[in-house]
Amino acid sequence: MHARIVIVDDRSTNLRVYAQYVAMMGPEYSAKCFHSAIDALKWLETETADLLIVDYRMPEMNGAEFISKIRSRTVGAHIPAIIITARQDRECRITALDAGATDFLQTPVTHIEFRDRAQLLLGQHYRQRELNQSLEINRAGQQGNEDKAGKSILEQIIDTTPILINATDRNGKFLFLNSYQAALFGRDPNELVGKSIAAIMDPDLVEREMRRNAIILESGVTIPNFEEKFVSKGVELIFHCNKSPLLNKDNQAIGILTTGLDITARKFAEQHRTHLALHDMLTGLPNRTLLAQWMRTAIDDSESNKRGAALLLLDLDRFKVINDTRGHQTGDVLLRQVAERITSALDSNGFAARIGGDEFAIVLQNLEDNTNVAAICTRLLAKIGEPYTIGGVEQLIGASIGVALIPEDGTSPDELLRLADLAMYEAKSSGRNCFCFFSSQMNHIAQMNAGVEVDLREALNTEQLFLEYQPIIDANSGDHVGLEALVRWNHPTRGRLAPADFIKVANDSGLIGRIGAWVVEAVCKLIADFTRQGIELPHIAVNVSPKQFQYAAMCTEILDLVAKYDVPRGKLAIEITEELLIDNSLKVHQQLAKLQAGGIQISIDDFGTGYSSLQYLRDLPATRLKIDQTFISRIETSATDRAIISTIAHLAHALDMRVVAEGVETEAQFALLRASGCDEVQGFLTGRPLSVDELHKLFANGRARFRLATK
Repeated sequence: MHARIVIVDDRSTNLRVYAQYVAMMGPEYSAKCFHSAIDALKWLETETADLLIVDYRMPEMNGAEFISKIRSRTVGAHIPAIIITARQDRECRITALDAGATDFLQTPVTHIEFRDRAQLLLGQHYRQRELNQSLEINRAGQQGNEDKAGKSILEQIIDTTPILINATDRNGKFLFLNSYQAALFGRDPNELVGKSIAAIMDPDLVEREMRRNAIILESGVTIPNFEEKFVSKGVELIFHCNKSPLLNKDNQAIGILTTGLDITARKFAEQHRTHLALHDMLTGLPNRTLLAQWMRTAIDDSESNKRGAALLLLDLDRFKVINDTRGHQTGDVLLRQVAERITSALDSNGFAARIGGDEFAIVLQNLEDNTNVAAICTRLLAKIGEPYTIGGVEQLIGASIGVALIPEDGTSPDELLRLADLAMYEAKSSGRNCFCFFSSQMNHIAQMNAGVEVDLREALNTEQLFLEYQPIIDANSGDHVGLEALVRWNHPTRGRLAPADFIKVANDSGLIGRIGAWVVEAVCKLIADFTRQGIELPHIAVNVSPKQFQYAAMCTEILDLVAKYDVPRGKLAIEITEELLIDNSLKVHQQLAKLQAGGIQISIDDFGTGYSSLQYLRDLPATRLKIDQTFISRIETSATDRAIISTIAHLAHALDMRVVAEGVETEAQFALLRASGCDEVQGFLTGRPLSVDELHKLFANGRARFRLATK
């Protein structure tokens, strides 16, 4: 039998690809392609199709509207239809289902997906069409038979109705079956009368039928509204059935009457709706709802069989970089490939779900001990870490995994997710691309951090934060050439707190945006106040967290504050870290260029602790490079660190940057740093952080100068 597949898509490339897929299915399939939905509808007024492949997003009408128009026609009511969509919107799919769509494919569509879905729907369509044709033949035969006395009007009606109808005796032998029922088995009704259902039906179906029949014969009750599967010529069909006792004139049960209505299409739509509600549309993995159900089952099973279970929370490392630089379509392809690798790394005791963005959850059951968990985590990291080729470009990513054990760490799904999340962030903090088991210490820290967050919100509203300013001096002249603004917190019960006590919480909670804006405004206001008093300050550097760059208005807000307080060009500087450059390179470069154009200096802080990319150094509009104090602390004893500092200084000078050494505490360090090429130094040796009043004293009489103590 030849199958005609109609493809409707306004994009020529898609039409060519899908037509090629049809050609690859074999000579018994052909494609008819349309750019226009209106042209396709007009063509289908006079021509027939066996399958419709329709894009959802089209200019003249969407896919749901197209299918709705087809379903309103008598000849198009039963043609299977596949909607192709790039959208992950559930409402979009529900709309298409309501319009009469049979199935969905999500772009990019592979040949295998296309072939398998098409052949499945065509098989069901052909079998249902054969059943209907057999009824038409039966009707035509009866209409052409002049001698109708052999069958009553009721028998003729039953025999031409597209409903499964049969009667069996107490032993399961057919007393009667209509033409539709007989066509399911590919036989004539008269051939089957007197034969046992055991000789005709599959063994599993026979067992279910005999069990139901026995209940009816024993109790005399009807069994209504149950569903049963029939396989007809290799095609699975689903019927909505009813069974009742077949009574003689003495009201005795002599057999069973069974009726069934084909609901295959309806069940297919219902199953798709259920799948949408419980699965992630991009990857096909279960979603949070199904994960919660599975976790409850795992918890119950663990308690009953006394075997361990675990929840793994897996977050991809560097996914955002790929998504931002290569585009969301590449990101989607990558997520699907990751989902496939996670699934392939698990056996029947593992259950994986996608619970958001680039985050996955995995439930492990029937564990002997923690060694099994560690082995599975190692296998997952290895699988995910293998290269991905997308669009001819190789991509590499990693993952961080947090582990919560069941029942040791908890028996509540929500609590286990929270604990696994804590462990996952600990894995990220430990260098990423690793796994970490939850510990009670993590929970203690999390509870403390929650308290800090509440207090920090109050601090922002009650002016508990204040700034101190640490001097930066010229290594050769001793002039004060800069200040770094350092935020402090005057906590009402814990006293004076340094950034190390609360900045991580500020970053994690999102409060860093408010704190950062407050710091910039406080510095701009300070510069303006000192200027009005006739006191000239050197530039003041403000630390900017990578989180702050996620706010689209950050650059505009900084430049607006500079304008509001009339801050001279070059008097405000921002310090950024290498982490920011790696994670958001293109966007950050644009923001930094905008700030530099507004007269704001750029410094790279903590250089040497991250990726230390020469490409980023070359392309950035930075004026200063600050060497991390880790190298400074070892300069007196480590020839390697001295060589590294000299190399960094030489490189920075070649890029027209000044080099700043931070954390300088001894005169020996100062001397070695100056000899190594450092232009500026900062640390307790040259000046502890100063209050606003102390700044007045230091700069009231003009530029201050630092001198080493004379011996």
